[in-house]
Amino acid sequence: MIENRRLELTPELQNLYQLHEQKALQYTEKREYSSAEQEYRSLLSEIIKVQVKENRTFHKGGPYHQIGFYLFNQGKTDDAWKYFLFAFIEDCITEDNFPELPAFKNLYGIYKISKEDLRNLFENIKKQLAIDVPSNPEGYLQKYFDDGNRIAKVSITKDKNVFVGGNYRNIVILRYIEDIVSKEWSAILPTNFGVRNDDEIYAHSMGLLERCGSAIFEITFDAGHLMEIERAVSFIDKKTILLLYQQTEKDQKHYTRMLLGVEVKQEGYMHLDELTKKVNDFLKGIKAKDA
Repeated sequence: MIENRRLELTPELQNLYQLHEQKALQYTEKREYSSAEQEYRSLLSEIIKVQVKENRTFHKGGPYHQIGFYLFNQGKTDDAWKYFLFAFIEDCITEDNFPELPAFKNLYGIYKISKEDLRNLFENIKKQLAIDVPSNPEGYLQKYFDDGNRIAKVSITKDKNVFVGGNYRNIVILRYIEDIVSKEWSAILPTNFGVRNDDEIYAHSMGLLERCGSAIFEITFDAGHLMEIERAVSFIDKKTILLLYQQTEKDQKHYTRMLLGVEVKQEGYMHLDELTKKVNDFLKGIKAKDA
């Protein structure tokens, strides 16, 4: 039995991680998602080689999650689902706060996997830790299925993906919007896909935005999402883009010079009930348009 369940990467592997991460970001900026995926596959292979050689188990949630991210950006959503599950298994080994596990948000919010199914997997892994630490999430998941367990998911299509963007200073509101969207749609919030620093935000967000058929932006605070909005109007029907901003008084207008040429209606809200109604009305309008 391995006592230490938080097996961080060695300094050598951490340096290797950074090198592959930098190369992947360069490919991401050029929309070369397959090449970026291969960077993380190479990294994962190197980590596994060291595991076998030294008979150790390292936490590999990051590489699995990023492979899932790049598969998702290539439209390979079923393959991406598996890698998000592999990342979830790795997270379960090292973390105890079930709803806050990084991979949980995508599996639950995008693929609509029930909390019950994810909790069953979580608890199964925790029981396994009393015997040994799973070193191979692929093998562990296959055995989990072979034992009769099932994980139901929805089919992901571009028209059901709703991009949720905005300044992360307002993350509480973005999470609130995400929760509303996730009740019937797949909410695509970039921070759920492992955006680790400012250099990555724009490149990662652009790829995810291109996988969505509609978008909601909270624009109260100006930030890089203004570039995302300018990009969105070039390929998403303007009627399926919603711009929201907080008001301190009724009929207060929102002014952002960068949005002067963007012909998308801006909706103000003064409280959460009003925000909820505007988001739900928007989603109902999309549904009616697609019907």
